[in-house]
Amino acid sequence: MADVKRPRRYYLHKRLEARNCSQDDMDLIWRAKQEAEPGTLLGSDFPNKTLLEEIGYTTTEDLDGADEAELVRAGLTQQQAKTVVAAL
Repeated sequence: MADVKRPRRYYLHKRLEARNCSQDDMDLIWRAKQEAEPGTLLGSDFPNKTLLEEIGYTTTEDLDGADEAELVRAGLTQQQAKTVVAAL
C-alpha cells in the first residue's frame, strides 16, 4: 500500500486527482504547491524518468512511499512500475 509521507506527495496526489476529474485549474494550483516543496531531482539514468516526469513524479520525494499499484494508476505499465519501485 502506498504511503504519503511528505507534503510534496500529498500535493502530487491532489494534483493527480484534479487531473482525473478534468479540473485543470486545480491541477495547476496543486502543481505549484508540489513544486514549491523541496526535492531531489530524479537522476538522469533513473528508469522511465521521462514518463514519470510527464505524469508529475520529478523527484525522489515524489516517489518515496509509492508502490506498483499507485504507479500503474498514474499511467505506467506493470513492468515499468516494477522497475521504478526496484530502483527506489
